[in-house]
Amino acid sequence: MTESEGKTLAERYCSGAEHCCLEVRAMLGRHNVESEDIDRILKHLVKEGYIDELRYARAFVHDKVRFAKWGRSKIAQALWQKRIPQGVADEALSSIDEDEYMAALKDVVQSRYRTVKGTTEYERKMKTMKTVCGRGYEPSLVRKVLDLTDSYDILS
Repeated sequence: MTESEGKTLAERYCSGAEHCCLEVRAMLGRHNVESEDIDRILKHLVKEGYIDELRYARAFVHDKVRFAKWGRSKIAQALWQKRIPQGVADEALSSIDEDEYMAALKDVVQSRYRTVKGTTEYERKMKTMKTVCGRGYEPSLVRKVLDLTDSYDILS
């Protein structure tokens, strides 16, 4: 594939949804675009505003909190895997709305707590905590939400 064809393909790809440089590089690689051409295409896409790592990271964070109900740790790890610069990732993570984040955490805790089996209340809480922390939520926040179970408001 020529550089011109790769550029057109990448522009269409980036016009449809937000993508980071790593995703565009992988897509162009699958279409047998030369690596030197890929570098030039990526520079063009960034210059023209098709790719904006901060815009991508903010959209990624927003979607993962709202729809996948991931915690900060898991989101940060996913951004690192996508090779988003640390400063950009930190800025995107700081844009999380705390009320929305806590609502997502409470939904995850409620959902898991209702389905978990345990012989004691402590065992149920610990199994819930393990699962929710595995989704990237901070243990201190999970514990705080689980401690509200004494009033049974959150888990009913």
